[in-house]
Amino acid sequence: MSKTITEKIVSRASGKDVSAGDYLEVLPLDHVYFNEVIGPPALIDFEKDFGGTFRELGCQLSVFDSSRITMFPDHTVPSSSEKVSEGITLMKRFSSAQNIKMFKQGDGIEHTVASEKGIVKPGDVVVATDSHTCTQGALGSLAFGIGTREAEYALTNGELYSFNLPETIRFDIEGSPGPGVYAKDLILHILGIMGEGGCSGKIAEFTGGCMDGINMDGRFTMCNLSVEMGARSGIVNPDGKTMQYTAEALNSEGRRWTDEDSAKVMRSDAEAAYFRTVEVDASKIEPTVSLPHSPANARPVSEVDDEIDNVFIGSCANARKEDLTVVASILKGRHVHPTVNLIVIPASRNVYNWAVETGVMSILASAGANIESSNCGPCFGKHMGVLSEGQRCLSTSNRNYRGRMGSEKAFIYLSSPAVAAASAIDGRITDPRKYLGRGQ
Repeated sequence: MSKTITEKIVSRASGKDVSAGDYLEVLPLDHVYFNEVIGPPALIDFEKDFGGTFRELGCQLSVFDSSRITMFPDHTVPSSSEKVSEGITLMKRFSSAQNIKMFKQGDGIEHTVASEKGIVKPGDVVVATDSHTCTQGALGSLAFGIGTREAEYALTNGELYSFNLPETIRFDIEGSPGPGVYAKDLILHILGIMGEGGCSGKIAEFTGGCMDGINMDGRFTMCNLSVEMGARSGIVNPDGKTMQYTAEALNSEGRRWTDEDSAKVMRSDAEAAYFRTVEVDASKIEPTVSLPHSPANARPVSEVDDEIDNVFIGSCANARKEDLTVVASILKGRHVHPTVNLIVIPASRNVYNWAVETGVMSILASAGANIESSNCGPCFGKHMGVLSEGQRCLSTSNRNYRGRMGSEKAFIYLSSPAVAAASAIDGRITDPRKYLGRGQ
């Protein structure tokens, strides 16, 4: 029977042939990772609920497999409060006691580092305590966020209980994006078509000739924002780009691709059944902006020229090498508008160091950007750029709900890094082709 990539991944993981709509009492997991926001409460509950049982058995409390668990302090780092520091300390102590890999503050945003370091690979079933875990779907893995209670049980036995295999909506994206149009523009356009709940509870599978030409950074962006239309996750069928990216990530950590890894790589069958197919012509899309207060409130940039006073280029959606390369090409030899506060936060230490070595960082600094160490920053309104009443921010992040970046009376717009950079120069939302040149 023909199957989607998601059906194949779950069938492999569960050890039985399953299809969309099937119920599984248990879904085995390949990897679980945590951040310092929801991680500490899950660790506290884990010790409280299971510590006694382990003691009764005459053994120490232990996780299911320390090599398949990772800790990332990334949301509010360097720590901005005593409470955050206490949570990070708790994670350190737990990781040390359980022999779990924990990254340092500033190493980067969990969803970026997990792929950069080869922690997540094609065909994996991965969960984490964050809704944007779906970013890993760009690798051809099934990845989604879970809550504290689910995370607690995942620590215990590496399984997820009561899993209903979602149906899949196929996004068939054909045509070549025009000048100044990037993956962020494609996904914002799709959100505009689907609305906030248009993919609710489904898997968003991105396919078509256009996807073949989008590099891994762009695929991460598209999968990252799939949850903003209610999707359980987003996914892209792995190809040569995926395999090269994964091989390089593993090599960077002194590891190698194995036969077991190869056996887990899945692709959708040509005759697979989908809940729905949505056709998208990328050649007709122009640079796109989501207006307040919804990611699905998408408009072509030609219809928007609102003034802004803040620009944020960062987050797990857009702060990788390709993103900063485009930003630097626009900002080079130019200056940020006098009334605009431009914040740039690379998605990982790896990206940060690359920006320093290539001269990208110097270009950004010379243009007047405030550059911070790798973290989630102002994306969720807790750190390094909180908005006050009436402020207008253009962000490359993934959410622009009321109060997302600070005051509920602030206004947040979403865009690609190209639109963000051009707008930082002009002090108002601007078509980036003005600075890129129509041929770029």
